[in-house]
Formats: sequence, C-alpha cells, structure tokens
Amino acid sequence: MSHTRPILSLSCLTVALAFALAACGTQAPPKADTPSQEQRLFDLERRMERLEARPAVQPPYRNKEEIQAHIKALEEERTQLLADYRAQHPAIKDIDRRLEILNVQLRMLE
Repeated sequence: MSHTRPILSLSCLTVALAFALAACGTQAPPKADTPSQEQRLFDLERRMERLEARPAVQPPYRNKEEIQAHIKALEEERTQLLADYRAQHPAIKDIDRRLEILNVQLRMLE
C-alpha cells in the first residue's frame, strides 16, 4: 500500500500541474483563415467610407399637399436651370426623373 500513495500523489500532482499550465498558458495563434484585427478594422473603415459616399435617401412624401409643393419647387428650379442649360443637361434630367416619380406618387394617392 505504501507504493500506491506516492503514485496517487504523483498523478494528482501531474493533473494539478497540467491545469496550472493550461490556466496561465498563452492564447492559441489565430487560424490562418481568420482575418486579423487590423484587417477587420481596415475592412470596416472601407465599408463606412462606401456607406458615407452613398447619396442621401429622401424620405417619402406622406400626403398630396407635400407632393404637390415639391413638384412646384422642382418645376421652378427646372425653369431657372433652363435659362442657362439645355434640356439634356444632367441636372435638368435629374429634375425630370424626380418629377416623374412624384407624379406617379401623386396619381397613386388619387
């Protein structure tokens, strides 16, 4: 029996030592397919730049009066631009496109 105790004590000591080493051990290196923190930060910064570069979305108009007021304002702006530009100018084409959308919305409300 005297031989059993030292072996048992040695195995307990080995287990305790293994747990202690595991607890104070360093973290495992990141896997090769996992991006580093620097790469993730870089990707997030690029994504933010792309999102900030997107054109602002205008909220939809809620009622007929808002739509009509916006149509009137766009028509006035279009008239002013036509004094300096032709109808093919991108700014005027953009106004025409927005007017088409607003007129469709107006017809949907009627």
